[in-house]
Amino acid sequence: MTVAINNGSAEIVNMEDARARRRASELEPGDYPSAAAHLKAVREASGLSLVEVSERTHIKPVFLDAIEEMTLKALPSRPFAIGFVKVYAEALGLEAAGVVSRFKEDAGWSSPAEIETERFEAAHAPAPEADRPQMSLWAVLGVTLFILWCAVQIATSAHDETTPFNMNGARAGRDAIVIPKATPPADEPAEIGQGPVLTDRISPIYPTRCELGAAAVETVEVALNVTSQGTVTGARVATSSNSCFNDAALNAARRWRFEPRTVDGAARPAYDQRFTFRFERPV
Repeated sequence: MTVAINNGSAEIVNMEDARARRRASELEPGDYPSAAAHLKAVREASGLSLVEVSERTHIKPVFLDAIEEMTLKALPSRPFAIGFVKVYAEALGLEAAGVVSRFKEDAGWSSPAEIETERFEAAHAPAPEADRPQMSLWAVLGVTLFILWCAVQIATSAHDETTPFNMNGARAGRDAIVIPKATPPADEPAEIGQGPVLTDRISPIYPTRCELGAAAVETVEVALNVTSQGTVTGARVATSSNSCFNDAALNAARRWRFEPRTVDGAARPAYDQRFTFRFERPV
């Protein structure tokens, strides 16, 4: 222990620590087989334990020991491990960049891992013609039948759209509709004009979940309003013989489009228009 006088004040200098630091700094990295061995030698020459270095660096002793022993599996991910080495070197007063560079080289981290090109090419090479999966005859037949079914459905839908009303005012077919003459609401005076004309009709689909227990013919009467733009609003079920069919009728009616009612050449809304949907049970 030595007492030094500096500007009139006495300072106690631990000469043993200073000599230990000088001895540690004189240790040449090239005299050691690895950066890890150099770090360990410098720490021991400085008279520091792993616990003392841990208190300085806030790195757990187990990680410091793994660095010194080059136990890479005991270290966290590569970026954290490299950061620990840098902090450790700085705590020992070493040139951190050189220590880190050598440690990365010792660990095999100085360059990206080489890609095994042969394995990669083999894994991504196109399969031989004989090994490629072939579409079975049944799959081709299934796709063909599905396309034919779609074509029949489209043709049937188009036929429904153009089928004229019969003498009773109803369309022929499973989802025939009866359109009675609409009357203006009580609070609106009767005016001379043309009522709304249905121009785009979407036919409802018979819900298969309702087939069991349904009568041969079920009906749903829908009341709706037609705006001056020809769209449907306020659709509701007025009467129904089977509530299971209500949603199918409403979903179809809400998608209808009309040529709006006109009065003296001006488009006007129409209220409480009634349409009856007939659902005939499939045979």
